[in-house]
Amino acid sequence: MGIGRNISMFLLGILVLSIAPFTLGQSDCRSGESRFGVVEPLGWTGLYPPERMTQALDIMADAGIGWVRLNWAWKDMQPQDGPFDYSHYDLIAALATERGIEVLPILFAVPAWASTAPPELIAERGNLSPVDRYRPQDVNTWLTYVRNVVERYDGDGAEDAPGSPRLHYWEVWNEQNIRLYWPPAPDVQEYVALLEVTHDAIMAADPTATVVLGGLAGGDLGYLQDMYDSGGAPYFDVVSTHVYSHPMFGIAPVQASVEAMRAVMDANGDEATPLWLTEIGWSDTPNAWGAPTASKDEIAAFVTALYTAPLASEVIFWYNFRNIFADSPDVEHNFGLLEADFTPKPAFEAYISLSQNC
Repeated sequence: MGIGRNISMFLLGILVLSIAPFTLGQSDCRSGESRFGVVEPLGWTGLYPPERMTQALDIMADAGIGWVRLNWAWKDMQPQDGPFDYSHYDLIAALATERGIEVLPILFAVPAWASTAPPELIAERGNLSPVDRYRPQDVNTWLTYVRNVVERYDGDGAEDAPGSPRLHYWEVWNEQNIRLYWPPAPDVQEYVALLEVTHDAIMAADPTATVVLGGLAGGDLGYLQDMYDSGGAPYFDVVSTHVYSHPMFGIAPVQASVEAMRAVMDANGDEATPLWLTEIGWSDTPNAWGAPTASKDEIAAFVTALYTAPLASEVIFWYNFRNIFADSPDVEHNFGLLEADFTPKPAFEAYISLSQNC
């Protein structure tokens, strides 16, 4: 998330072509499981009041979308050091579960009162980014948040959200391999330490849960290898990666990037561990980041190629479901499969024709 942090992803289409030849993966939908996911900020209350959230999830369900990925934001549930307010997230979990949509919640977004962000930054920004991207001052406050939310959505009937909606997966942080999301600079050992205690807290609350590695920006092979070298392998069940490549390069750069990550996993004994592409997409804003404009039709063709070409990724999450704001010139507000008013773009028509035929 936050695509502007990685303008260099435009170059990925050229750079990854130099990677060694790759083995083609499975392109068909697997029996009983959907490969079709989207990223969408349903937790943003201003953007998604209850009626709009219901509308979005109804459209997702009708379109055959099987997954939605979003921040399960600590700062929203506990903006001050005090009681948790789960009401908005309870609604997301309940509505998604009712519609058969699997939620991939990201454990993320540290509130200002718990953040290690510089005091002057906290004074200026409060709970807003980038304050929420700094690690917590006390890991125990973080683990209280982790244990509480996992227990609340484990579906066992004890201390559950109303209706006991079941969330099976938990992603730990987001893009920790770049300084925008691990300020002031990425640190593999710090992340592995946080991942270890978070994994253990998740397992203590729900031994059947699946722990997803925080999505690695740009298919970062070096960071992934460093994680293995730092002993991180026991603490995740799924590897996730983010690849942004201009549609004009076609699907080959994406295939090469994903396959290269698969090769690192296999070389470290993780042949049976799933690999998910948890962010991929492109904005139809004119001259996005100075790159050639990608037309809506070109992006639709890219969606078709993405979900039909052989790709070594079990699940693919398009970034994102819907434009953030109408008529916004901001590049990051225009990645949606739909316009802000829910009008379908050609990319959504392509997506729905594929997802409904699985």
